[in-house]
Amino acid sequence: MNNASGAKLSVRTKLLFGCGQGVESGISFAANTFLLYYLTNVCKIPASTAGTLIFLSLLIDAIADPAIGSMSDRWRSRWGRRLPFMVAGLPMLVIGAIGLFEAPNASGFALMAYILGFSLLVRLGTSLFAMPYSAMTAELTSDYNERSSIAVYRCLFGFLGSVAIIGPSFGVIFARPEAMSLPGAYRDLGWVMAGAAILFGGACIAGLFSGSRASQSQPGASHQSPLGDLRDMLRNRSFLVLFVGSVVCASGAGSLNAINLYAYRFFWHLSPSQMQVMQLAIQVGFVAGIPVAALALQRFEKHKTLMVGLSVLALFQGLSPLLVLMLPTAAPQLVTVTLGCTSFVFGGCLSLIFVAFQSMVADAVDEHQLMFGARCEGLYYSALVFAGKAAIGIGSMVAGLLLTMIGLDRPDQLAQMPVGSPAVTWLGLIWGPGHALMFAATVPVLLAYTLDRQRHAQVRRKLAQIAPAASAA
Repeated sequence: MNNASGAKLSVRTKLLFGCGQGVESGISFAANTFLLYYLTNVCKIPASTAGTLIFLSLLIDAIADPAIGSMSDRWRSRWGRRLPFMVAGLPMLVIGAIGLFEAPNASGFALMAYILGFSLLVRLGTSLFAMPYSAMTAELTSDYNERSSIAVYRCLFGFLGSVAIIGPSFGVIFARPEAMSLPGAYRDLGWVMAGAAILFGGACIAGLFSGSRASQSQPGASHQSPLGDLRDMLRNRSFLVLFVGSVVCASGAGSLNAINLYAYRFFWHLSPSQMQVMQLAIQVGFVAGIPVAALALQRFEKHKTLMVGLSVLALFQGLSPLLVLMLPTAAPQLVTVTLGCTSFVFGGCLSLIFVAFQSMVADAVDEHQLMFGARCEGLYYSALVFAGKAAIGIGSMVAGLLLTMIGLDRPDQLAQMPVGSPAVTWLGLIWGPGHALMFAATVPVLLAYTLDRQRHAQVRRKLAQIAPAASAA
């Protein structure tokens, strides 16, 4: 699968590869959107406790990610380094998705242990599939621009994976408001998650097998222990900037996802059908942003384009609820249009952020090879996902604590509060300006990133000069 020449890849190759992104995107969307609400409203777990459970599952999973990535860098099999992990992970996340939203009629420690166990099964199964899969981005090609193109295809299937969850959940399962409190509805959601994972993951794995692409992935050149590779990775400034930036950005995303349903229902006063429209607006914006991201990253530096996207995202996220609060008598149409525009822009910026981060990590892998003489694609991508998952877990825990602090420990408490009450107002301010500040905080971090187009070209030239000598030796 390694394309050292940096030649352009066929559309078929990109489609086969991109299909796998639907697994992680669909499962993550469902878990991040519905799990906190399910635990508080159906399982009757206090928000702070539920947020802590989500944090623990993500933290344990995040700690396992670098080990999974490093193992896939060193794995030897007839199917290459990455594919065996993907095959092992898919059934785990399918079983976990079904069991997670099938909580028994229990309480206390037994219920929390059940939730934590199946949440871990979902997260670890997703990691076993997604970590090796993401590492292939750096193996497919060494071309600076082609890597952005690969990430664009991943974006497309990420959109399809999310829509595969949004359509049935908001359009059918939770079409009636009361369904959001029914255990059976969440049971159906678990089966939808499992079906989406089988569809996208199975297609990706089958495509890799039929094309024999996995067997082309050559073993890594690492000459030391995983801890040695980890130490060297932490000495790479480009990686450290990306790591810190992803932690800050993902913390905001995790917290925002966790309280979205609260804000939709009790601040924006949306029906389930309107919630579906807003989620679809995000996905439409995501798709619309893909060609914009592809064009921008071809013409401009990746980190600067990423900074612009984050700034626009923060601006719209912060202003939309303020507009509603300043116009308490605003017509429902204005509220809907305001949130719809924000959702669309949010999706467009997300596609840019995804493409830029994925492409920049692949470039950092090349720099690592030049600095330390080893390729550690799996370790690099798993470390980036580790940062994202740990941050999303922190964000979910913070969201639960914030809801408790403003007196909204359970959704049924919100339902009894009048429009304009302090708690509802605080909910809107946390959802909007609070998360806008978190996204904006990523921008100054990226100012320290120096691996631009010119620097990457120098890295590739030096690696090309080293390769013949290494082959001769």
